[in-house]
Formats: sequence, C-alpha cells, structure tokens
Amino acid sequence: MNNKKSIRRFARGLAVAVVAVLCSQTASAHHSFGKFDMAKMTALTGTVRGWAWSNPHTWLTVVVKKADGTTEEWSIVASSPNMMSRWGWKASDVKVGDKIVVDVHPGRDGSHIGALKNVFLSNGKVLTDPAGSTGQDLAGGPGKLPTKPQGTPYK
Repeated sequence: MNNKKSIRRFARGLAVAVVAVLCSQTASAHHSFGKFDMAKMTALTGTVRGWAWSNPHTWLTVVVKKADGTTEEWSIVASSPNMMSRWGWKASDVKVGDKIVVDVHPGRDGSHIGALKNVFLSNGKVLTDPAGSTGQDLAGGPGKLPTKPQGTPYK
C-alpha cells in the first residue's frame, strides 16, 4: 500500500515537472531572436501591405519587388508599441501603401521574415527599433539615427 502511494506521488511530481518544463520552453522561445541572423542586416525596399501596432509585438508586412520583377511578402517583427513610442514612434507613422526601405535582420532559414532595425519613410523620417537596447539607452531613446539604410540591398 505504501509503495502504491509512493509511485502515485512520484508520477504526479513527474507530470508537474514535465508541464513546467514544457511551459518554460514556450515562454523563453517567445522572445527568442534565434530564428534571425543578428550578425546580418538586409535592406528591403517595398510597399507596406500591413502594419499591426499591437502587443506583445508590432508587425510590419512589406511586399518587396525583386530585380527579376517577382514579388515577395516579408513579415517583420518589431518591439512593443510601448517601447517604440518611447523611441518616437506613433501608430500613424506607417500606413498601408507607403513606399519604404527597412533594415532587417533576416531569417536564418532563408524564409521571408526579419527582425526590424530601421525604417526609412518616403517623407524622410527615420525610425529605429529599440530591440536589443538596454538600460539608459532604452529609456533615453535612440542615439544618432542613420541617414541611409545600413543593410545589404536585397535583390
């Protein structure tokens, strides 16, 4: 009888541990930039198809016309609206149909995804994403903004 209680207690403990491990992996993966090549930066020129100013991350969808005339749709993740607004962003800065250039850290697997770094709007305004900033840099806003795209032009 005591042996059965020990086995049940062990099984319950094991089940709780498995659930905890599974949940912790999901939580840590949520903010992982492991799918992006943070050592590379690519400059995409295109037209905004979608702009979602929402938590936990903002999303930009850009249609990029390649040199051969074909188009690709890129999904680009950015920081939360709260963080971005501290860095001078407004939801109204980007609109569907806008022609823009964006610097992104591209997906490692070659898919059409990216982590946003800079946006160059057609009116000359430049915005940068605070992702990866820490401490005083994050709170104080961006330093000197780039005047031109920093990434390798995408073809």
